[in-house]
Amino acid sequence: MRNLLSKILFCNVCDLDNVLLHIPVGMLTVVIALFSPLVALAFYYGFIKYETVERRVIRDKCFPDIQGSLIGIALLAIPLAIVGI
Repeated sequence: MRNLLSKILFCNVCDLDNVLLHIPVGMLTVVIALFSPLVALAFYYGFIKYETVERRVIRDKCFPDIQGSLIGIALLAIPLAIVGI
């Protein structure tokens, strides 16, 4: 099941947990954007900066985290755009 899910989300099996963990961050960004796009932009910019600094400090891979948040944005923004919200 993990292999199939990792292929669907275009990530490695070892990075799957990080990708899945950060999907709600992307969804939260879309919800914030419904009320204030500028605040959503600031929120997501802060998230990206945090992940890149974390990468430098603890030598963590930030790319699966950012990928997960982008998947979360797509999962919520695309249906909302189709519905017309």
